[in-house]
Amino acid sequence: MKILHEELFKKVLPVLQSKLEEIKYFEYDGITTQDIWNYCLKKKWKKQSIDKLPLYGVIETIYSIKASEIVSFAQIQQFKSTNWFSEVNQDELKELLNPRVQVKE
Repeated sequence: MKILHEELFKKVLPVLQSKLEEIKYFEYDGITTQDIWNYCLKKKWKKQSIDKLPLYGVIETIYSIKASEIVSFAQIQQFKSTNWFSEVNQDELKELLNPRVQVKE
């Protein structure tokens, strides 16, 4: 199916570029056409089979996306992929997650 995605990406690239220009108009920098495409694949078409979508449906979806949706999605993906405890060793992590209750007398 990945070949189909690449072919479809090439077909709708002008639409993605148009959407990117719209997003840049609203001063959202750092977003690429690939980010828009990934958002569609992972969020909009997550429960659909992309090979069954008509071309006009793909284009309609791309044009209906709001810039704030893509930014929010990118932030959530970043939070999911970040290893919050990369600098914490296993003992520290256990202590953090299962603290001992200290009773003061």
